[in-house]
Amino acid sequence: MADAAVITTSSLVLPDEIAKTISGTFGYTPAGVTEGWYYKLTDVTNASTALISQDAFLQMGTTAAGADTGTNMEIVSPLDKVKFLFIKHTSERDDGTTDNTADSIYISFDGGGAAHNGTTSLEIGPGETFHCKPGCTVQNLHAISAQKAKAGTSVNKVQAIVCAIIENI
Repeated sequence: MADAAVITTSSLVLPDEIAKTISGTFGYTPAGVTEGWYYKLTDVTNASTALISQDAFLQMGTTAAGADTGTNMEIVSPLDKVKFLFIKHTSERDDGTTDNTADSIYISFDGGGAAHNGTTSLEIGPGETFHCKPGCTVQNLHAISAQKAKAGTSVNKVQAIVCAIIENI
């Protein structure tokens, strides 16, 4: 089907003496016309809130045969399922400046609030990307900005590019 998400990675890991480059691909293809794309430049604040705007539109632009219909738009619901998620921390601060020392973004998938010191929160640092196939509902996906390396709370908001394929329930 058209409109698949495809990510190609190349990672250099391990200490210099035994460093290894590992390459791979990651992707998701929408299963049918009930799954659509969400895209938004998102402000992540220092209060845990929904990462995906529940009043935004999903682009449901294909038929079962893969032809673009261009007219089918649905509203994101709290009960919709996130099938694919890509987040890019843009390193943008709330004053519009780019700063690689900006605060991190912490993500929670379990419906609880995201927190810099949460044991179930994942950290995305300035300039970093993250991708996964979470399978959680929109209402269970939360984000917050806080200092890097779980160092503490923040007064700043940062921006992230959020792309997702969402199943319209």
